[in-house]
Amino acid sequence: MKAIFNSRLIEIDSLTLNSKNRAFCYGDGLFETIVTGPNRINLTDFHLERLTRACSVLHLNPPPFSGHDLKEMISQLTDLNELNGCLRARIQVWREDGGLYSPERSASSFLLEVVETTKPAFSQKGSIGLSTLSKISHTAISFAKTMSALPYVLAGIEMQQKKLDDIILLDDQGNLAETHSSNLFWIEGDQIFTPSLRTGCIEGVMRRLILETLEVTEIIAKPEMLIKADSIFSSNASGICYFNSFRNNEYSSPEKRLAKVIKLLQPL
Repeated sequence: MKAIFNSRLIEIDSLTLNSKNRAFCYGDGLFETIVTGPNRINLTDFHLERLTRACSVLHLNPPPFSGHDLKEMISQLTDLNELNGCLRARIQVWREDGGLYSPERSASSFLLEVVETTKPAFSQKGSIGLSTLSKISHTAISFAKTMSALPYVLAGIEMQQKKLDDIILLDDQGNLAETHSSNLFWIEGDQIFTPSLRTGCIEGVMRRLILETLEVTEIIAKPEMLIKADSIFSSNASGICYFNSFRNNEYSSPEKRLAKVIKLLQPL
């Protein structure tokens, strides 16, 4: 499988990183997961905007390519690896070696990989619950996808142990924040709600698309607000997923309410 490392085409199995790699030692890096394809909206520019902003916060040199360049590299890897259909591109950016917790450099490296994916743009899952083991908080970098993902890993383990289909993380004040892999939304009556970025939730690209397309209220809310909801759904780069149950309450599909967004996700 071919990949692109620092603008050079490589075989991914040939990539070697030393033990002082800062992503490995300190989680000093960022990533973006871009889902695209012949029947999917292309949000590559949204991803690159967030990545560039996060690099600035970390005083890290952004990768040396434009949105057009990134799309061309994804297309190149798609052809070389003979991929078809819906695609999942993952770009990772990390600081080059040097220093301990205080880095010595701003120089960065990047790796781009592309694989096929079968995740639908709109789907249904069963139950969603609350994490009691992992919380998040608002920081200067909480809007971004960082390589320091242990709160989400811990929540994912808890989700598996509780046999849930997804799990909600609260912020350090007990407010709804996000799920372990997605942004959280709910519908009550004719209103759509999502947690404020002040909770520390990631500023997801699909969240951005939904907020730019529909009227959505960003809110600070306790978990009890979900009890009154008609629908609960989440969004990430792959699309939108809704849930049937939370705390033994049943919820309906938001498909009609989200029709305008769903049409954008699958333009053909």
